[in-house]
Amino acid sequence: MKNTDNRIKQAFEAVTPDVLDAVLSDLNEQKGTGFIMTQNRKNNWVKRVSGIAAAVVILAGAGIFGNVYRVNNTVSSTVALDVNPSVEIKVNAKEKVLSVDALNEDGKIIIGDMDFKGSDIDLAVNALIGSMLKNGYLNELTNSILVSVDNNDPEKSAALRQRIADEISVILNTDTFSGSVLSQTISHNTAVDEIASANDISTGKAQLIHQITQQNTWYSAEDLATMSINELNLISMSGGLKLENVNATGTASAKAYIGEDKAKQAALAHAGVEESAITHYEIELDMELGVMVYDVEFDADGIEYDYDISAENGSVVKYDNKRDDDSPKADSSSGGFSASLVIGEDQAKQAAYTHAGITEADVLHVKAKIDREHGVVVYEIEFRTATHEYDYDINATTGEVVKYEREYEPRNAADILNTEKNHIASTGGSQSAENIAQEYLTESEVLLTALEHAGVKAEDAYDLSVELDNEHGKAVYEAEFKSGGYEYEYEIDASTGDVLKFDKEFDD
Repeated sequence: MKNTDNRIKQAFEAVTPDVLDAVLSDLNEQKGTGFIMTQNRKNNWVKRVSGIAAAVVILAGAGIFGNVYRVNNTVSSTVALDVNPSVEIKVNAKEKVLSVDALNEDGKIIIGDMDFKGSDIDLAVNALIGSMLKNGYLNELTNSILVSVDNNDPEKSAALRQRIADEISVILNTDTFSGSVLSQTISHNTAVDEIASANDISTGKAQLIHQITQQNTWYSAEDLATMSINELNLISMSGGLKLENVNATGTASAKAYIGEDKAKQAALAHAGVEESAITHYEIELDMELGVMVYDVEFDADGIEYDYDISAENGSVVKYDNKRDDDSPKADSSSGGFSASLVIGEDQAKQAAYTHAGITEADVLHVKAKIDREHGVVVYEIEFRTATHEYDYDINATTGEVVKYEREYEPRNAADILNTEKNHIASTGGSQSAENIAQEYLTESEVLLTALEHAGVKAEDAYDLSVELDNEHGKAVYEAEFKSGGYEYEYEIDASTGDVLKFDKEFDD
């Protein structure tokens, strides 16, 4: 504290003009020209002027010192570097480093024992990229890095982002190595912050993931969060996604994978189709249940084929083959689907729509694939309406509903309480969807039951979800919401409204 006081004192002395000496010099020239009383008044005036001058100088010095301190010690920009290691660099207005923090365990390895405080951000970036290269996080197999800049001034943020991205591009592109740099400025919103917090990742990576999921709704933020920046880069490139406010240079490396040609050959070999017989062909790198796959689609001899081939080893992850009239092709191979299939994809979709109590016109997006569940060949039908997500397994031989799930996630309690048609069918059979739906409580009734049991007012509840499920052959609603720092989870009998199970815990 004493040293700080001395520095402040020296700063004040350095900026203080010699006002008092000048004033006294003027007074000495006037000696003998006045009475003693007058002289005393002048002395008092000198003291007052001296005091005021000293006070002004001290205040001015304090202001200057305060401003200098704030400029040097206040975070002006935050720069995140994501590969798989994630690090965050905080700099002041002069772009001097205030801190470099690891956002995961790999980030700690990258930083090591390096101390960047007070150094230029360019030096810190160069050293961190060098460490990523040295430790093998950036290599020929994974060559992509994401640069994210957060600054309240959009122009400064964009300028800093461009400069750092250009510097990294120079480092990563040599005669023997070629890297890919994604760069963006951060635009904070609740959805991005929630993804970052829920998955323990940087805001920059969360923003990139959010953009991908907005354009391809079949991806989940949870699955993408576990992937490297190189994998996210490959997905966005292969899927033809147009990511807003993301600048990209270079090409993401696919050298860790078998490549499109080998994936194509693996699918053709499994289907027993000659390449010359193909009349239509598409392939793209995709993700299926957290695994990188090549999605291979082709037509041959009136049959449509759809394969997911493991991008790492070329094994068949999933496949579907059907005739152009939607009648599945007989496949006698041990891993394929048998000739006992009767219904086609369109019939399976209609079975799901009827069971859900909706029409095809209500569907915004639908995806269907044939698969095997516990030895039974089924159509997996996933579709969305304006308010719900549905997931059905339809028996491919009988057309019966094997399994189903519906999710509804309103923003607040009013979205449920004001909705009078939130019904869902839960069992198969010959009954109409309307009759089936009338057997169960509406989501409004379920929510009111849960809120009343918890002693929570509707206006105080948020982050709500109500979902109809099947527990050991019984239709139940699963209701979740938050209020007053707590998380509530309920299981409620869909027919009687009885509370079967509930849980209340602190909201972390």
